[in-house]
Amino acid sequence: TSVDEDAFQGIRRLKELILSSNKITHLHNKTFHPVPNLRNLDLSYNKLQALQSEQFKGLRKLLILHLRSNSLKTVPIRVFQDCRNLDFLDLGYNRLRSLSRNAFAGLLKLTELHLEHNQFSKINFAHFPRLFSLRSIYLQWNRIRSLSQGLTWTWSSLHNLDLSGNDIAGIEPGTFQCLPNLQKLNLDSNKLTNISQETVNAWISLISITLSGNMWECTRSICPLFNWLKNFKGNKESTMICAGPKHIQGEKVSDAVETYNICAEIPVVVTEKPYQVPKTQQRPIFIPKPTIPKVEDYEPTSFTPSPSPDFPTSGQEPEYEHVSFHKIIAGSVALFLSVAMILLVIYVSWKRYPASMKQLQQHSLMKRRRKKARESERQMNSPL
Repeated sequence: TSVDEDAFQGIRRLKELILSSNKITHLHNKTFHPVPNLRNLDLSYNKLQALQSEQFKGLRKLLILHLRSNSLKTVPIRVFQDCRNLDFLDLGYNRLRSLSRNAFAGLLKLTELHLEHNQFSKINFAHFPRLFSLRSIYLQWNRIRSLSQGLTWTWSSLHNLDLSGNDIAGIEPGTFQCLPNLQKLNLDSNKLTNISQETVNAWISLISITLSGNMWECTRSICPLFNWLKNFKGNKESTMICAGPKHIQGEKVSDAVETYNICAEIPVVVTEKPYQVPKTQQRPIFIPKPTIPKVEDYEPTSFTPSPSPDFPTSGQEPEYEHVSFHKIIAGSVALFLSVAMILLVIYVSWKRYPASMKQLQQHSLMKRRRKKARESERQMNSPL
């Protein structure tokens, strides 16, 4: 069925028109020209297969446009050119496969765009030219395999991006650099195996991210994403499952990385070794040995202190003190051990053989008495 070209003649002040859930297959090019004051137009859940090039011409006050659940395959170039105040556009659940570069030209105030459940195979952000006010774009459940950005400008207004339920296997480095204020990102139910360091570095404003249902490869390639998630303080998925290698299939990414030390930081030890080698080599170079013969040359010529011999001897003192210090320590330790051994032997012999100790004491006393007796005899026999 179709709507007659003059169906809305005479109702110029009409602000809301709902034609949803009919079986409309065709609209004339000038169907809505008689109602330039429309704010809300609902054409969802019909069977429209195409839009005319001037379908929405003159609808400068239109704010909301529903085209959901039709059979649209293309969006004509500049079909929304006159919809300068459009705030909401729903093209979800159609059969769109590609977008022309100027499909959304003129939508300077658009804040929300729905393109979910279509048949896109790739997305280039350059297909959304200068949508300065767009805050949310929904691209979930398409057939998107690749993302790229051919933008020459920064898309600072975009806050929400839903790419869940696609076939994305990889993200080109730099894809998100044109989206510095992105706050919510949905990447769940794709075929991602890893995400590069350059990509996560561009996620500077995210407060929410979903990553479950992907084919994460739990090797070193997962480390940029894992380390980023460790420091991420916003809402995040906790059900990321490893798809490989085989021995950790089915485990949570966080558990596998920590259990097998996949992202262990080994380079720290390697960087320290080169700095330790020159330290050990500097010790013999600290006091050069050629100063020793100079001291011997000066010593025979002068025995009194003079400036010339003092200079080399002062250079010799650190080496002498360095060597003697170790010798003193070694000698004192040896002396201490020898004294301790002697005392230990005396103590053990005294404990185990007390009679022998008494005999030694008696023997020493007898010697002393004999000496005194001999001395007294000598004194008596000596002439007065």
